[in-house]
Amino acid sequence: MQEQFTVFIDESGEAGIEKVRSQEGGGASPYMTLGACLIRNKDRKLVEDNLNEIQNRISKKYLHCSQLKHYQILYYIRKIKELDTRIFGVISHKNTLGSYKQKISDNSSMYYNKCAQYLLERIGWFLESRKISSSNVQIIFEKANVDYDKMKNLLRACQKNPKHQLTRKLRFIDVDNIKIMTKNEEPIIQIADLVAHALYKCVDKTDKNFGIPEPRYLRELSSHFFGHPETGLIVGAGLHCVHSLRDVQLDADVEAELIKMSAASFSSQSKPSAT
Repeated sequence: MQEQFTVFIDESGEAGIEKVRSQEGGGASPYMTLGACLIRNKDRKLVEDNLNEIQNRISKKYLHCSQLKHYQILYYIRKIKELDTRIFGVISHKNTLGSYKQKISDNSSMYYNKCAQYLLERIGWFLESRKISSSNVQIIFEKANVDYDKMKNLLRACQKNPKHQLTRKLRFIDVDNIKIMTKNEEPIIQIADLVAHALYKCVDKTDKNFGIPEPRYLRELSSHFFGHPETGLIVGAGLHCVHSLRDVQLDADVEAELIKMSAASFSSQSKPSAT
């Protein structure tokens, strides 16, 4: 029997695009990030035991990063890094939506689904590089206020008529294997929340944090991202900045860090390691 895998996906920030928070007034977050974590199904108990150990150590019933303190998150990350996982992410700056915002009539669900498409393209690329069959991969999204039927229709349309080279990677995704669950139903989604949170903190600038983003979480996690098969670099491979690194308008020091981040190997008994 071929090895089985599961991908868990969650977001940080809000998907709302009709009114976005700015200096002039409130609204949805100016950025949204998506995080994904891929594990081997044979490692599920090990991962769940690891999460339980973290919860007990920091005295938290749930590992929701927005409710954790700085050093609790760092401890969480370092425990997760002990596991054999591969992670992926998307950062989207809503100011770059342009005419697409009008095209989708400020529909937050359609915006989320488009970002999910970009994320799944990266996951499909990894599956292709590792020769992992789409039939052996289940994909679980954290339940949100999203039209998942329309997401699946979008993905099928992209598979049928891909307009970009990376969109072709969606042929390595089995849309019928997409499921929707809550963190209560599927605790490993908490790791996807961690990835999304780490990405969001690279762009999160508020009065509360004095406008200073925090790339350390991503730096700590970076070795577990899918890296480009030739260079190992994560930006442009496992980490997609919509539509470019420049578009997400990172602080110069954060951008300089992301450009250099590279992946470590993802071990396998049956296949050579992938970057």
